Amino acid sequence: MDLTWTLDNIYTSFDSENFKRDMEQLKKYIDSINELDIKNWDNKRNAVSKIEEFLKINNEYKRLYSMIHSYIYLTINADFQNKEAMDILDQLENENFKIIEKFIRFSRWLNDIENLDKIIYSSKYLSEHEFYIKELLLKAKYLLSEKEEVVFAKMNKTGAKAFENLYMELISDTTIDITINGIKEELTLPELRNIGYEKDYSLRKRAYYGEADLCKKISQVCAKCINGISGEASTIYEMRGYKSPLEKVLIDSRMDFETLNVMVSAIKESLPIFHKYYYKKSEILGHKSELPFYDIYAPIGDSNIKVSYMDAKNLIVSSFKTFSEKLGSFSKKAFENKWIDAEPRKGKANFGLSVDIFPIRESRIITNFNGNYIDISILAHELGHAYHSANLFDETMLNIEYPTPIAEVASTFCETILNNELLKTLPRDEALVILERSISDVAYYIVDFYGRYLFENELFERRKLGLLPVNELNELMSNCMKKAYGDSIESKTVHPYMWMNKVGYFMAGNEYLNFPYFFGVLFSKGLYAEYIKRGEAFVKQYDKFLSYSSKNNIIDVAKIMDIDVHSIDFWRNSLKLIEKDILNFINIG
Repeated sequence: MDLTWTLDNIYTSFDSENFKRDMEQLKKYIDSINELDIKNWDNKRNAVSKIEEFLKINNEYKRLYSMIHSYIYLTINADFQNKEAMDILDQLENENFKIIEKFIRFSRWLNDIENLDKIIYSSKYLSEHEFYIKELLLKAKYLLSEKEEVVFAKMNKTGAKAFENLYMELISDTTIDITINGIKEELTLPELRNIGYEKDYSLRKRAYYGEADLCKKISQVCAKCINGISGEASTIYEMRGYKSPLEKVLIDSRMDFETLNVMVSAIKESLPIFHKYYYKKSEILGHKSELPFYDIYAPIGDSNIKVSYMDAKNLIVSSFKTFSEKLGSFSKKAFENKWIDAEPRKGKANFGLSVDIFPIRESRIITNFNGNYIDISILAHELGHAYHSANLFDETMLNIEYPTPIAEVASTFCETILNNELLKTLPRDEALVILERSISDVAYYIVDFYGRYLFENELFERRKLGLLPVNELNELMSNCMKKAYGDSIESKTVHPYMWMNKVGYFMAGNEYLNFPYFFGVLFSKGLYAEYIKRGEAFVKQYDKFLSYSSKNNIIDVAKIMDIDVHSIDFWRNSLKLIEKDILNFINIG
């Protein structure tokens, strides 16, 4: 079965007539937006028609921009060496800058309208976009002048975004020699990280310390990158009026501090049970005490078992059908219509990725399939993202955005469906492998990401005082990992350059890519518990939840599933489900 995708439904190439035509059409939409004389609009006369006009042009612009950007972005992630794609992305972003000032002016104009609710409800089109309009108003109070915002956007390209690109190039290009099966190979940081899942203990250890050596080699440059990115974020967000970068991310995430705080409190309470899991894993792997960090992702049992891509497809489709025929059919279509690039190769993104192309009602998925059970879980995870978006295909382009914490719910939910079905059907030894892998993945998203969250909080606090040198970044990461993993991990094996392999710290404008993930894991666990209780009735409610996720804040969309995210008991109950799996693993391991 072919492990590569086709992008032909989007465009066949950058030289294709369709791509060139759409680039030209995009420029026309930009001209149309810029021709709107918003500065001289009267906010009391013809407000309905003016708002409708702006939103309709914006919808068309986003539809075309989405097509073009998706194709470029997917091409780059399939091959980081594709300079042509990177140059075209740069051109596209330059075009997008041309309308920033108009969007700022429109938001400010909206803010001055009296009786906006009445105006919105007087129009069917505006009523359909009520959440979008009100979110624009909420964020408008954090905008500076049009000129300042345009300057920030342009400087970002040569500032934080340039540092991000430099970091991405470093980790994809810099290599270190490591001997595998008697052959010396040059491996990048992502390739070294992948070896952590291999069966060979000696190879895992060599790769881990090779990772540390590689990180040390590029640490000075990466320190400049993380300082530049975090420094720019702190400066700009403070100027806009945010209390902190965290507040900015929470607003973007449609989440409040209370939700975050009760969730983090529940996680902190639960850490000892995860530490018990790591102690047990250490025992199974034959270590005398704490688990060395190079064995944290090590497989247990007969993990030499390899699964074909065809078998992976069949496992996923059959598992998803136990939940709903709709989910099963969707996943089958994704495989058969070549939406997935699962072929491992150099220069390709080393992380799971799902990109939605709403104008053609399709998605594209990147994974690296090596025949391990974890690869099947990653496929299920990314298909969950794609299924979420499929429930929004009938929305306009302005109504498709959902926050990152909610984005991680459907993906983790699909992983849970798959893993639970595997546990029911596989022989005991193989089921134990799946159970441990499932716990390992959850622990990664909760324990490791909790440590990352602590690091990022402290990073922004210290960055106010000046630049953080490599040794301070190392010390900070080591301390945060210690708080998360406690005494269950052999402290001397936690290499201090770990901040360099957390790609989220280097993604400009995407701060705190940590708490959304433990939200996604825990919220999906709570949902799965409800599914077990309610059965078929839950399935329709679940699809409704996904379809409403783009037009509600987290508190309100959770209420659709009768969940109170301000209740610490909800988060505790989700963690108890994980605790049950850990105790089961300890008893049978």
